[in-house]
Amino acid sequence: MAISKTLNVNDERITTAVDDPDMPLLYLLRGNLGLHGPRFGCGLAQCGACTVHIDGKAVRSCVLPLSSVDDSNKVVTLEGARRRNRIRCSAPLSRNRRRSAAIASTA
Repeated sequence: MAISKTLNVNDERITTAVDDPDMPLLYLLRGNLGLHGPRFGCGLAQCGACTVHIDGKAVRSCVLPLSSVDDSNKVVTLEGARRRNRIRCSAPLSRNRRRSAAIASTA
């Protein structure tokens, strides 16, 4: 029997029906919501491909059950971080990276 689940994902309130409340958050984000920033990698919370931020803390969504997330938590995926312009390179570009960036911009 499907239950209704409401989440705050990328500053949007989302309500969806889920069959299993212990399904990993990653499956909901990719399958039900069509977000492709978090990826399925190892499935063991080791590689980090599925990382999302929940209330500002990095969490591996492949092992986090939906039952542990509610609408008071703010889930931010890679798409949400891009929208907010939160992704910035803090390290200066090396000479090789500058050259590669210049070549890529002219192509």
